[in-house]
Amino acid sequence: MEEKYTCGRYFFDLSSSELKNYYDQVISNAASKQVRVGYNEIFPSNRVVTLGLNKDSQIVPGVTKWGFQGFKKSQLMINARVETVEEKKTFSKPFKESRCVFPMTGFYEWDQEKNKILFSAEETEVMYVVGFYRIHKTGAGFETESIIMTTKPNRTVQPIHDRMPLILKKEQIKDWIVDLEFARNYLISTMTDLK
Repeated sequence: MEEKYTCGRYFFDLSSSELKNYYDQVISNAASKQVRVGYNEIFPSNRVVTLGLNKDSQIVPGVTKWGFQGFKKSQLMINARVETVEEKKTFSKPFKESRCVFPMTGFYEWDQEKNKILFSAEETEVMYVVGFYRIHKTGAGFETESIIMTTKPNRTVQPIHDRMPLILKKEQIKDWIVDLEFARNYLISTMTDLK
């Protein structure tokens, strides 16, 4: 049986100067570690660009693997629900301590006829989706893994899917990453319409 995810793929369009800038900043470091960073259509388990805090308390782009490895090696958790994030042992600590933001052009959902639909922001070319990350021990060392948070759908997404990513505005990125109280309050935000 195929698992159904919200935001099971998203679009990272390098024709956006902002996204290209983020990508260019991480690709040189990623190349030295022999890590291929995904761009254009992003799939679970791809290495992706996420925004986080560096040691100087600045918001910078970095590379994370989209998805937490589950208890079984074949299991990959790519979403966390806003309603239960602090109740889940796997998610609670990373949500409290290691929040990040996924910059993207938009996210995909599929309708009943299995047509792929891209949802993007109405007023800006870049969408910012909230999440969190963890450093996970693997057989080869350590991997930085990330999760996208989902919420109830807005009027645009609701006819297609019963969940959607939790989106914030660019000026809220630092608050989401550094302020746990802001993040907790933001979990109950109503999402604005998309195109």
